[in-house]
Amino acid sequence: MSRRDGVFKRNGWWWIDYEDADGKRHREKAAPSYEVARLVYRDKMNAIAKGEVTGVREEGIRFRDFVDKRYWPAVSATLAPAWRERSRDLLDRQIFPAFGDARLSAIRQDAIERWFAARLERVKPSTANKELSRLKHALGRAVVWGYLKASPAARVKKAKESDGRVRYLTAEERDRLVNGSDDTVKASDGRAWTVRHEPNATLKAYIVAALQTGARRSELLRLTWGDVDMRQRTVTFRQTKNGHDRTIPMTAPMHALLGSLLRSLDSTAPVLPRYDDPKVLTRAFTRHARRVGLGGLTFHDLRHDAASTLTAAGVGQRAVMEILGHRDPRMTIRYQHLAPGHLQDAMLALEKASPTGTISAPAARA
Repeated sequence: MSRRDGVFKRNGWWWIDYEDADGKRHREKAAPSYEVARLVYRDKMNAIAKGEVTGVREEGIRFRDFVDKRYWPAVSATLAPAWRERSRDLLDRQIFPAFGDARLSAIRQDAIERWFAARLERVKPSTANKELSRLKHALGRAVVWGYLKASPAARVKKAKESDGRVRYLTAEERDRLVNGSDDTVKASDGRAWTVRHEPNATLKAYIVAALQTGARRSELLRLTWGDVDMRQRTVTFRQTKNGHDRTIPMTAPMHALLGSLLRSLDSTAPVLPRYDDPKVLTRAFTRHARRVGLGGLTFHDLRHDAASTLTAAGVGQRAVMEILGHRDPRMTIRYQHLAPGHLQDAMLALEKASPTGTISAPAARA
């Protein structure tokens, strides 16, 4: 093997041998002639030197390559499985078509704002904000890792979102949902008969578990027997949306439900019967809700119902946050208006601070 100043010959070809800005050694096949290989080596060293001077690594890298080779391998493992899939879909279907082929350093704030405005015309603000957040995060990591001096998305403001849907059930509606209801069917000839609508055993288990824990659909689907402690009467939800495990006490109905299920000796086995696709659970619930007269109710509304029930019973905001796994108090404060006498209790502070004695009305003018 012949070697000269940063290039060497192997099997008839000239290769370059260099260290990048991070000190990592590289050997790359360059050219069949020494002269061309030397030019390749010089260009490579100039690019490295330029990056050291400007403080920008791989200055010409395109956004798609940065995401696929640098960003996604680093962040995907930190995301919960469901959100990992959703985030990758956002990148592939919404962000790459707009910015994938652009050089990372060529992406500008005005281009991002135009893209975001176009997305707001087609999707809800909450959806567009999620897409913008993923783009912001990717560009923010590019800054931290030295691929950009500043993020062009840093000053792009998210759209204002509505307070969100807060749906809760009455006791009678919960009973219909869990135990079913009768429906009278009339034929064109005047005959009538009663039809009973009840959830099947699998769907009923999910409904009860959701109402008694406030857990998300994905959390219930991932619940394993290793996460259930029947002695301590606790349930632990893992790989949650916010990335933190949470353990909550079992209610009596939840304890009874788990006690009625056949427990597997495999701690990784699912507690609730598995649906091949989470959407199948959603569709089954939607059909059942419509049949018992609760059309428009979604499975996620059961989580809202749990939060509303806790708040209406006087449970403190901090406890509700811990039970539901909220990290942002704004997610929980939406239910505060349901707390018994919360405004009256707040106004007592003003009452107690008022001066003692009788407050006289101002004298009438002559």
